[in-house]
Amino acid sequence: MNPEEAQQIRLLKWLDGRLSNPEGKVVERELRESPEARAALRRLAEEAVMLADVERIAVARRVEDPWPHVTRQPTPYGRWAAAAFLLLGLLGAGVGILRLREGRREVARVVRVTGASGVFGARGSLEQPLPAGIRLRSGDMIETRSCDSWVELELRDGSRLTVAGHSLLRLLEPLAGSGRASLVRGTLWYRPASNQASSTWVVETPAARVESGRAQFDVQASANQTLLRVNSGEARITHRLASLPVVVSNGFQASLDLAGRTPTRAEPQPAHVGHWRCDLDAGTSVILGRWLPSGAGERVRLGAQPLLWPLPDAPPLMLHAVSVSALQTVGIPVELRTGARVRFQGRTSRSSSVRFGFSTQRMQGVFSGKFEVDVPSGDLGRVGDAWTVDLPLAEFHPLHPELSESPVGLELGDIYALTVNLDAGLEVHCIEILEP
Repeated sequence: MNPEEAQQIRLLKWLDGRLSNPEGKVVERELRESPEARAALRRLAEEAVMLADVERIAVARRVEDPWPHVTRQPTPYGRWAAAAFLLLGLLGAGVGILRLREGRREVARVVRVTGASGVFGARGSLEQPLPAGIRLRSGDMIETRSCDSWVELELRDGSRLTVAGHSLLRLLEPLAGSGRASLVRGTLWYRPASNQASSTWVVETPAARVESGRAQFDVQASANQTLLRVNSGEARITHRLASLPVVVSNGFQASLDLAGRTPTRAEPQPAHVGHWRCDLDAGTSVILGRWLPSGAGERVRLGAQPLLWPLPDAPPLMLHAVSVSALQTVGIPVELRTGARVRFQGRTSRSSSVRFGFSTQRMQGVFSGKFEVDVPSGDLGRVGDAWTVDLPLAEFHPLHPELSESPVGLELGDIYALTVNLDAGLEVHCIEILEP
């Protein structure tokens, strides 16, 4: 079989839906990238039209036959016509899909990915987990679903965009040379390309619109609030109901509330601190967890929330996690300093080891990975009793050593405790970063 015949067979099987998913993707990529493949597809369509015309003539002649009682055997043209009409229908659908895919502009490439994540295509298709190297188009939506998951994208101009934790990001169709994305929730870091002029980038959140060119910035978004911090360059933030943007320059930040009536103002980023205490009161920014009822004399408690953690080529794990955001809770960056300790206070109702961890970013910089440590049940004391765990920074292991091997000198992001598979009735009462 020569290459041309093999190609025709592949195209027919693709149109007929007889290829496996990986084989079909190979054919679709070949059609996008190869003019010869598209020409072969057009030839198949022309042959189908020709066969259909031949059969229509034959049908017309049979209608004029004065001997309707004579039974005729189906002609080869009849069988080809049926196949031709089916081919034309499938061809129309296939070309429509290709045109739709080609119409959606490629805007980013996945550079690195870890943890539970997925990508939703513009038409609802889902690939899970999100593979490194995949190219994303406008309309695609990526989601990071666990405390330790993050995705880094390289944009067309060479700039980098990272989302981590529990984040949901949709890539939008560029407008007038500006790249666009919608951060539905979570945290995003943007770093412009260093070797060329970056395109203007727009990040839309439920409460605001952020626009920047050469700025390095990060955005934290929820349904009602948006926090923009600019670490180099200059960006602009606009309330959804406002018309005039507020300029945020290097070293400044702006916090915006969807229901706020006062104009947004840029303020200097507050000086970082080395001590932080979270008593889980009403001002706590909870990422994962559920408030537990407190009786007389009991302190406020946050119970673990179930979270499904997909794994490649393996059944998913069930996590039970509590996670809060340090920055969104106090509005002040917390620096992890040499000799510092991380203290968790809580309780478990069943015997289980507990995993403690936190995410980081460089001080006035980009995402720098996550760090975790497992504490066995025997070190937590008697089941049902409240425990206190003091963990030196040196005991936390980097999940992404290529980003940073040590948390010392980094800014604390979200901080969490979880159990794997077993629901141990984990609850957290207080979290604290203790200075040396």
